[in-house]
Amino acid sequence: MTDHAISLQNVRKKYCLYTRNVHRVLELLFPWGRTYHTPFFAVQGIDLEVRRGETVGIIGRNGSGKSTMLQLICGILQPTAGKVEINGRISALLELGAGFNPEFTGRDNVYMTTSIMGLSKAETDSRFQHIADFAEIGDFIDQPVKMYSSGMFVRLAFATAISVDPEILIVDEALAVGDIFFQQKCMNYMKQMMQSRTIVLVSHDMHAVSNLCDRVVVMENGQKLYDGDTAEGISLYTRLVHNELFDRAKESVPENQIIPAEVAAAIAVSEPDFESWIPVGEGVRGGANDVVIHRVAVTRGGEIFKTVEQGETVDVRMLIWARRPVQETIFGYTVKDRVGVAVFGENSVSLLAVPPQLAEGYTVVRFSFTWPEVYSQEYTLTFGIGEGSHPYDHRIQCWAHNIFSCVAVTPGRFVHGLFNNPLKTLSLTPVQ
Repeated sequence: MTDHAISLQNVRKKYCLYTRNVHRVLELLFPWGRTYHTPFFAVQGIDLEVRRGETVGIIGRNGSGKSTMLQLICGILQPTAGKVEINGRISALLELGAGFNPEFTGRDNVYMTTSIMGLSKAETDSRFQHIADFAEIGDFIDQPVKMYSSGMFVRLAFATAISVDPEILIVDEALAVGDIFFQQKCMNYMKQMMQSRTIVLVSHDMHAVSNLCDRVVVMENGQKLYDGDTAEGISLYTRLVHNELFDRAKESVPENQIIPAEVAAAIAVSEPDFESWIPVGEGVRGGANDVVIHRVAVTRGGEIFKTVEQGETVDVRMLIWARRPVQETIFGYTVKDRVGVAVFGENSVSLLAVPPQLAEGYTVVRFSFTWPEVYSQEYTLTFGIGEGSHPYDHRIQCWAHNIFSCVAVTPGRFVHGLFNNPLKTLSLTPVQ
């Protein structure tokens, strides 16, 4: 038996785009004649292997080819070229409730859907009570589904879809159903399924992806851009989303390697360790890029560190470059755990009533925060700069992702939480 549950080899899916319907007819009648369509590859050159029992997340911006790839895996679509191999019984959570008849009762729809999915009546009889209990719709199970609320509808659809007990489960944005309690129930169920099944998950919920997936595939323009570590994949996706939100400035941004000698010399007067600051390359930055983070130093008591305890002060220094003056500037940080979940962080809006002004050119920014009590594990630090006065609703100028890592030491304590952790100090020094 092969070790792979899913195998895609150089898979392509092409669509023909026509400007007029008559052109379809002309190509059909005269296939040897003029070509009227414009080819569009929704998926192109995809190679993917998913091992048995593995949970793989597929993420990417809208239109990147995620859902098309899932439909190719499920057999809903046939590839234009390449080979798709599936080893095991497959079930898909794609369009929840798409086959439900609004005039039928919930009970009738369950039996109809499970029969379409290959279960006999006896098999559905044995599973029906579990489906009804999981959906939590009570006596409404015997009422027409047209009377259901949207939450009741998707809960029953989800409970029905997962009842097939597949070897391979394909999930497309199907975990964010119902209220928060039902979503937690779905998440717990998925974690139980992960112990014995192969799962391919498409979602824009990065918390779900980071909590569930063994690895991540990032899609962009129908191609596989990245395949590997979950946290790194989420970081790449986040940068793509940030860059999509803005028209990237056409003027060149100074790179770390070519900081003017006079600027470096001026900074070294007050920052003797400047040469040891961490370079922030284009590959880890995202945002509008009118303000750019070039180098970062993270120290404790003036020294670089690898472990940190509750109550210790973490000092951050950043060399930034501004294309233009910025009237309202926000500086902040986020600390993520080993799977990329943001655990704590804050920005300067919590510290200052009026956001500081930023001069054009190079500036050294300094701020600090107290390390809180968190679970003992490794964390990464991400730094950001925004433009505006609102802590959430502002223009993202630059995010520098996962620049620094350290291990939290919390002797004898087992804690974890998601919370704000304010900055203690903030200062800006323009480089003259």
